Amino acid sequence: MSADPAALERPKLRFAWLWWLLGWAFVVITVNDSLERNVPSFAHLTSDKVLHFGGYFALALWFGGVTRTRRYPLVGMLLIALGGVLEILQGVMHNGRNAEWLDLLADALGVIAGLGLAYAGLGKWTVWVERLLGAQKK
Repeated sequence: MSADPAALERPKLRFAWLWWLLGWAFVVITVNDSLERNVPSFAHLTSDKVLHFGGYFALALWFGGVTRTRRYPLVGMLLIALGGVLEILQGVMHNGRNAEWLDLLADALGVIAGLGLAYAGLGKWTVWVERLLGAQKK
């Protein structure tokens, strides 16, 4: 017995525009924090690889919540490309930041982990939040 494809689709989000706006704001913050001259003050508290992993994990899970599952590979490629471009820019800008391939590896592992959890079901977090708020579109 096969499931009805319509039943498997993600419900429409009432606040999709807000989820996308916040997601792009997080991308802008990531770009700014990656290219600013001084390392953020909290960065010394842990390995920068943990920060890279966590940041890209969060971005992947965020965009996993606002895109269709079939677009997850594209989301993953774009986020890993963003990490790569930012590492290259850190290397050529000579602003006190260094390009490190291990940072890109941490970014990629964060994306894979975030999208893995999105595939496993956490990609519906936006639907859950809107249902909790009673804001689901009919």
